[in-house]
Amino acid sequence: MNGMYPRLPISIAALVLSAAAFCLPSAMAQQDNPDAGFVATQPKKPKVESVQSEKPAPYDIGGVVAQAFKIKKPLELINPLAPAKDGQGSDDISWDPDNPEKPKGIILFGIQW
Repeated sequence: MNGMYPRLPISIAALVLSAAAFCLPSAMAQQDNPDAGFVATQPKKPKVESVQSEKPAPYDIGGVVAQAFKIKKPLELINPLAPAKDGQGSDDISWDPDNPEKPKGIILFGIQW
């Protein structure tokens, strides 16, 4: 066999591989199973809304400085044409208790409890 059939093992290997490739799809085919098309439905999960009980704070922080941190545009505090959603200017004024029509000062930082 030294020189007589040098390509014989290669040709036999190619023949075996081609036969295996031809037979492979039928060997890998699924067996007949009556439950093969059955798909179980997933139960729907009900939406649970979490209700957070908000406790009112025992104190309230107010004043011009606190209001400047709460809004996105702090320069709107000095704008006379600013929308009402940014707050009222009269909320940050301290009034004279003897004369309620006369303002006494501006509340820069205040805590109420």
